Amino acid sequence: MIRKTVAVVALGLFALTACAATPETKPVAQQQQQGAVALKTAGIQDLGEIITDDQGFTLYRFDGDQPNVSTCDGECAATWPPATVADEDFGLEGVDRNLVGSLVRKDGSRQLTVDGMPQYRFAKDTKPGETKGQGLQGKWFATAKDGKRTQLTARTGVVTGLGAVLTNNAGLTLYRFDGDTAQPPASTCDGGCAEAWPPVIVEGDTPRVKGIDSKLLGTITRADGKKQLTVANWPQYTFKNDTKPGEAKGVTVAKWFATATDGKKAQQNKAIALTSATVGDLGVVVTDSDGMTLYRFDDDSADPPTSNCSGACAAQWPPAFVDEGFQVQGVEASLVGTIERDGKKQLTIAGWPQYLFAGDKVCGEANGQGVGGKWWATKADGSRAGQ
Repeated sequence: MIRKTVAVVALGLFALTACAATPETKPVAQQQQQGAVALKTAGIQDLGEIITDDQGFTLYRFDGDQPNVSTCDGECAATWPPATVADEDFGLEGVDRNLVGSLVRKDGSRQLTVDGMPQYRFAKDTKPGETKGQGLQGKWFATAKDGKRTQLTARTGVVTGLGAVLTNNAGLTLYRFDGDTAQPPASTCDGGCAEAWPPVIVEGDTPRVKGIDSKLLGTITRADGKKQLTVANWPQYTFKNDTKPGEAKGVTVAKWFATATDGKKAQQNKAIALTSATVGDLGVVVTDSDGMTLYRFDDDSADPPTSNCSGACAAQWPPAFVDEGFQVQGVEASLVGTIERDGKKQLTIAGWPQYLFAGDKVCGEANGQGVGGKWWATKADGSRAGQ
């Protein structure tokens, strides 16, 4: 195949159902702990200080639980193994002893609690520092040092025709309102307005984000005392009629605009073919204009750019084709090129041919990550994600 460079315009970088136990609980603060350390803390990028077990594996809390009551049993507990201790004689490192307790599960094991919430590991975390369970089902969250959830306030996503936008932790588009003010930052959306446009509330002291310049972030205090996220001083909202990632139905409402990754109003641009978004625990990766993850293949070559995926391979991994005059966003334009195949232009990043994965059905998925030990989501610099 022959490499062909292309001029591109850069638009800015940038029912778990379970039987409830009837536990006995006892706060650790009332005990004299001299045993082996059971809980520690660790700094995790984008999440801050979180609580881990003695081996450094991330611990999670479940929104389906109640204080001192675990509702995760059976198959749930196989996926989310309870963080247990042999007895009440255990120690802590970096964790406030007043926050820690334990409960007795129906099988007789003693499960740790932090701020009253039962603690779990995630079976798919295979090494310390991994947080693959973060945000799963919108109910599982790594436990912060203060016992609270580490839910992201905002991340990046993609809306067809708008390119990269800001989203909440569930991938729902964020909006700004022309009826508000940025100097000083103030929200004028209350009552019925706030029911249609729920404010984005910040949990904890500072907003936790991925793929966003933290210098753009701030908060305002609403009348109910809650802290609302601001981006470039503009208060942020979701829209009640958006039900899944990739939707931005609110842009049809006068004075409401999807928020671009720089805090400005996202504008229609159907020429965008390549952009970036936050995908799972991979961080920010490259996507097509619909937010579908793009991949690179270890059996290809970048110098010269060559694709070795054809036939059945290309059916499973469709090449990412682009048209003349396409534009890019969130990726350095000098890294972008194309190669000729089948009379079309396949996108390349840092020389690596780009593909979609047939197993990804909706934006934000990355089911192709690590397949065969050779397929990897592509980062904005062309390197392999998760490596």
